[in-house]
Amino acid sequence: MLVVGALALAPAAIADPGGAAKPADPPPVAAPGNPEADTVPQDTTPTTGGPAVPGGVSVSGLRAGSGSVVIREYIDMSSGASGAAHQRIVGTLLSRVAAEGLGSISLRPLITSTDLNSTEAGCAVLAAGRQNKAWDVTAALFRAQAVGGDWVNPTVLRRLGARIGGLRVSRFVNDARGPANYSRLNAIRDEAKSAGVTVTPAFVVRGPGGTKLVARPDNASAVIDAIKSVQ
Repeated sequence: MLVVGALALAPAAIADPGGAAKPADPPPVAAPGNPEADTVPQDTTPTTGGPAVPGGVSVSGLRAGSGSVVIREYIDMSSGASGAAHQRIVGTLLSRVAAEGLGSISLRPLITSTDLNSTEAGCAVLAAGRQNKAWDVTAALFRAQAVGGDWVNPTVLRRLGARIGGLRVSRFVNDARGPANYSRLNAIRDEAKSAGVTVTPAFVVRGPGGTKLVARPDNASAVIDAIKSVQ
């Protein structure tokens, strides 16, 4: 059993879209490295890109939108396949939420491997959520991951944070290194296990008409169908 923060959870099998089942327990979180020594991938990607929250959709923490239907997207930040699916699906999904008031969508970073970057990126998403910038940071992290190298470290977080309007960068970087994130990641893992999530990305859709689990959808339509079935 691996221990993260103050909580220890029993292992569970979670699979990433491109591989076999892996233990869901995150690795023990190492002390942050020296920011001056961190290597930085050479990213020339422009600030824009990735699913943006459309105008008129409220953002609070990890959540975008509102309504009687609650959608939770469980995603492994270290999985390239999960990242590609997120970029492909969530932009359309957010647009439909804006146009039709389908409900709220919440990001849930889920640790599915022993890759320390997965934990660090998950912490960064949680930290960004405290400034209502989780969606922006998630898209930026997936772009950094595609570049390769040591794609999550304080230097990378400062660089991508500086490109996101309205984000207080120093606060974001400090919050991403805070120990409170680890218990939150453990709670998300418990939540995912209770919901029957075994692969990422997965969307758990809850509404007055019940609960639907949509695992590895090919497109936004599969999630939208699930939303309409529980409205």
